[in-house]
Amino acid sequence: MNKLKLEDFKAFEGELILSLDRKNLLLYGENGAGKSSLYESIRTVFFSDRLESSITAQTPEDLLQLQNEFWSSFNNKISNRDFKIEINDTVYRDFDASNYQVFLISIEELLIENKLNLKSLLEKFCISIDNIEDFCTDSHEQVESEVNLALSSFLENVKIEIDEEEQFDIKIIDTERNIERKSEIRKYFNEAKLNLIPLLILLNVAYKVKDNTKSKILVLDDFITSLDSSNRTFLIKYILDKFQDTQILIFTHNISFYNLIMYVINEIELSNSKWVFANLFEIKNKHKLYIKSEIERVKTIKEAFENLSGTPSQDEIEGIGNRIRKKFEILLYEYSKLLMVGAVEDSRKILDRITNGKSSYYLDKKTASDLIDSIENILAENNDNNLISRLQNLIETYKNLEFANFQKILKELKLYQKVTMHPMSHGITGMPTFTTKEISNSLILLQKMEDYLKEIVNTNIASV
Repeated sequence: MNKLKLEDFKAFEGELILSLDRKNLLLYGENGAGKSSLYESIRTVFFSDRLESSITAQTPEDLLQLQNEFWSSFNNKISNRDFKIEINDTVYRDFDASNYQVFLISIEELLIENKLNLKSLLEKFCISIDNIEDFCTDSHEQVESEVNLALSSFLENVKIEIDEEEQFDIKIIDTERNIERKSEIRKYFNEAKLNLIPLLILLNVAYKVKDNTKSKILVLDDFITSLDSSNRTFLIKYILDKFQDTQILIFTHNISFYNLIMYVINEIELSNSKWVFANLFEIKNKHKLYIKSEIERVKTIKEAFENLSGTPSQDEIEGIGNRIRKKFEILLYEYSKLLMVGAVEDSRKILDRITNGKSSYYLDKKTASDLIDSIENILAENNDNNLISRLQNLIETYKNLEFANFQKILKELKLYQKVTMHPMSHGITGMPTFTTKEISNSLILLQKMEDYLKEIVNTNIASV
């Protein structure tokens, strides 16, 4: 898949474009940011016939009406326009999906009740299998063997048995606790095992039915919940190993898992060039997507500002200002993700001080902590000559006061609960216009934020 273009589809009012160029995708977005809508759009592209087949009616007229109502439910409720989907620049209804093999796994569909059954599990998910009944008959023993091998590598003390005589019911066996259950499994096994087992079954089924003559896509939507960190590491390495010939799309709202996957990709698999890293976020019902490698650096905005000739027009200044707003919005979003795990305390204090109209203290790559160190060094000299003046001059070199536009933007953005700002309408309307002095000061702050991110996150954060 090279490109997916959505318009007025479910959560997405207006247009959203996801450019992949056949690369894998790691997408982060908090709950409500639009991940499920993106997942649904891919299912619509490749499994629309299956979705429609679940609709039944007594007459052709009733069937047509129910189908229209079904597809209308995918329209964005705000725009109230018919949705549009294009894949690889082709309207999805005209797209030839016969050359693709797609496997969709979502945690919402993975919820386990009181028993597991191989056939029912495969019927529940959108997985490209020609005949599920025949597959279960022919391949259940191999699936059982591969899943048990995987469970042992995950350091789990459980295994499974798939019973053909009982319509492929799955028995879960805990060898340490001497427990064997086909029913009421939620009473006897914890959530971690009850999520890992069907996930491994689905992954191994997808691996077994892979058709090397087709383009293969594996989509995983929030597929981990209670797995511990060691199992998560095993799991992502397991997936990357088994599906090297498959385009992998991973959606998650778990920032720790997102960072873990980035670490595995960058430091263990060394496959960064094969991946696109993207983020979905929402501001006041507007869902936005950005791909990290496509976000311009502060240096680029600064160069564009410095290259304005003569006396810049207000339109030119506002053009730079809009680029600054976009960059600032994305940097704030990245900070909010880090704040979820308790990082960048200095940066949060800087943002809080700006929001409250107070001075912020930094100089080049030095922070308020460096200012304190410098003050302590002056005091340690035991030189009272012009001491007050020297201290005041030092403090003034660090002091930054003029961030009126950012104070306005900060108060308009609410990206996460950890970023405590007032949720107001987002946009340029009503914002003060930028002046050249404002742009100069804004670029100082943007550069500081970007430097913090590069310094703190041991990933390919330079492309933020």
